Amino acid sequence: MGKQYISTVNAAQAHKSDIVGLSVTDKFTISVSSDGTAHFWDNQQKEAHNPTDFVIKKFINKVGLHHIATYENVLPDSTIKVVLIAFASFDGSITLNYYLNDDITTWKEFEDADLKKQYWAPGFYKDPESKQDYFVITKSNGASDVFNLNIKDNSKSDISISLEKVGELNANKSAFPNALAISPTSDKKVAVGYTNGEVYIYDLESLKPIYTFHSSDLQVSGASTTSASIPRVIEFSPGGTLLAVARDNQSSGSITLYDVKFGENVGTLTTPSHSSKAAVGGFAHSGWIMGLSFDEAGENLVSCGFDKCIRVWNLETREREATITISITDLEDTEHNEQYDKSVASGVSFIKKGIRGGAGGDKNEGLCVISFDRGIRWYREAGGV
Repeated sequence: MGKQYISTVNAAQAHKSDIVGLSVTDKFTISVSSDGTAHFWDNQQKEAHNPTDFVIKKFINKVGLHHIATYENVLPDSTIKVVLIAFASFDGSITLNYYLNDDITTWKEFEDADLKKQYWAPGFYKDPESKQDYFVITKSNGASDVFNLNIKDNSKSDISISLEKVGELNANKSAFPNALAISPTSDKKVAVGYTNGEVYIYDLESLKPIYTFHSSDLQVSGASTTSASIPRVIEFSPGGTLLAVARDNQSSGSITLYDVKFGENVGTLTTPSHSSKAAVGGFAHSGWIMGLSFDEAGENLVSCGFDKCIRVWNLETREREATITISITDLEDTEHNEQYDKSVASGVSFIKKGIRGGAGGDKNEGLCVISFDRGIRWYREAGGV
C-alpha cells in the first residue's frame, strides 16, 4: 500500500513574488523569494494554526533571492547551537547570516567582501567527525569556490566565523554550474551539475573530480556549452550512497540514480506509460523538475515540478508511493482563478519526524511545498496518530 499525505496548513500570498527556495531547520521552515526576503515559519505550532500569525520576515537583498543553504550544528565542546544561512542573490552576491540557540532575535550578518562576486548556488558541508567543515559556491565562470568554514565559541554568548579559501572545483570550467549537492557523510564529496548536461563528483579535500555522469541524450555540438538535458536539481541520499539527478528532457523531467561509490547509473524513476495520470510515459514528470529531497532514512525521494505534481518514490521498488497535485484552489484567502493558475511546484522538502508540531508530528514525516502561486503548503504522512 502506498503512502498517503494529508494537507495540514498553508499560507497564501506568503511572499510578494515567486517563491524559489526552501530549507527546513529544527525550528523553522525557511522560504526565500525573488522579492528579496526570507520568511521563517515556526515549525512547532499546533497542526491547526494560521502560519502567517507565526512568521518572521527578514529583508536580505532588493534584487531578489534564488537559492538558500543552511548549516545547523551544536559547536564541539560548546553548548551553543549555530544556524548559519547562505542566501544567493540575483546580483551574484552571497549573504551569510546566523542566529544562535534557535533564537532569531540573535540574528547577525557575517560580512565578507569576497562573497560579492558572480556566485550562483551555495552549500555547506558539516563534518560528522567535527574535523573540518566547508562552504562551497558555484560561480558564473564555470568554477566553484571551496572554503574552510571555521566557527568558534567566543564564550560570550556569541561566535566568530572565518572563511579560508582553499581552492576551486573547475574540471568542467566551460559550462555554467547551475546545480550543487554536498554529501552529508565523512567521505567529503560534492556534486556539481553543469548546463552541458554533465554532473561531476569531486573530493572536497583533494578538489579533484572522482566521477563524471553524462546525460544519456546529451546534445552538444561544436563549442556549445548547453544541453537539452540540463541537470536542474541534484541531491545526495542521507547515507551518501546515491546521487539523484533531475534533468530537463525537452518539456519533461527525468530522474536518474547514480551509485556514488562505484560511479554507476543504477536506474531511473519513471511514471508508467499506462497510468491514466501520466502525461508523458517514461519520465518522472511531464514538466521540468524543480525540487528533490530524500527522507531521513534514505528510503524515499520526493520530487516536484512544472506539472504541479509532487511525487514520492520508493527507492527500493523504484515506484511511486504517492502523488499530490497542487492547485490555486488549495490555498485559503486568495483569488481562485484557475485560468491563471501558476501553481508550479518550485521546491519541496521532507520534514523529519519530531520537527513539526501537532498530531502525528512526532511519529510521521511531513512535506513542505513551495510554488510560483506564492503559496506554501504543509503535509503530514497519514496514519500513526
